[in-house]
Amino acid sequence: MSTSLFFIIVFFKVSSAFALETVTAFDDGFAVPSVNGVIEASMLYPGAESLMNGGFAVCGWSVPFGIEDLAVTSFHAGMNFGRAGLSLSFNTSGFDLYGEEQEKLGLSISPYKGISAGVRITRNAMHIKGFGHAAAFSADMGVVLQPVETVCIAASFEDIADAELGESHEPLDGLTRFAASWNASKQITLLCSLTKVRRFNPSFSGGFTTKIMNTLTIGVVGGNEPDHFDFLGTVTVSSIHFSYRGSHHRDLGMSHGFSIGWGYGRLFE
Repeated sequence: MSTSLFFIIVFFKVSSAFALETVTAFDDGFAVPSVNGVIEASMLYPGAESLMNGGFAVCGWSVPFGIEDLAVTSFHAGMNFGRAGLSLSFNTSGFDLYGEEQEKLGLSISPYKGISAGVRITRNAMHIKGFGHAAAFSADMGVVLQPVETVCIAASFEDIADAELGESHEPLDGLTRFAASWNASKQITLLCSLTKVRRFNPSFSGGFTTKIMNTLTIGVVGGNEPDHFDFLGTVTVSSIHFSYRGSHHRDLGMSHGFSIGWGYGRLFE
């Protein structure tokens, strides 16, 4: 990658945001808790672990806008123990001149059926060649509700303590997420979500997924800020899931991603 492109990326991701905003390979409109949802939803919404069925693990890789130097690798795994759940997550992106990484350790508890709350401790780190490294620990919290069998509502709040990054004292770019899903039928799930980064306008998304022959799931989600369309295709063999995740940005073009997971993303029925 050329030096000029490197500084453009750093300016866009750091200077203009005045903060660190770590990207994951699963951060799209499909990662919403639902009765027949995807495993990745529990990565974005603390509290979902204790509503999952048993153990789960997923690994993903994404190339934003075709720029391989910005490729993102994510891993997320967890286990449900009755009314409690544990999870461990890891994200890394970047190249030798610039990079970010993030680790999360989560715990959630479901005091009643269909209600769960969770907390996570997160380590955020970044490096810029020639400038050094910086890291910060922060805390996240979330809640997932299943008021009726076919409806799920979720919220998550990242960096609730306003952590600062290293000696620079730059604040983390905490995210607030709200999401809802409705299983309109056994085959079709409607999804919507709202994401708010502290210093930017909220981003809305909405769409659907549909199951075909119980082995193939496809979906389309549209969103704004920025305007984009996300596409999902998942093949399920027993409890193993193979997914393609694509996103088309109006100005920057396509992003491509792939994931493989084990376990069941659906919540208790």
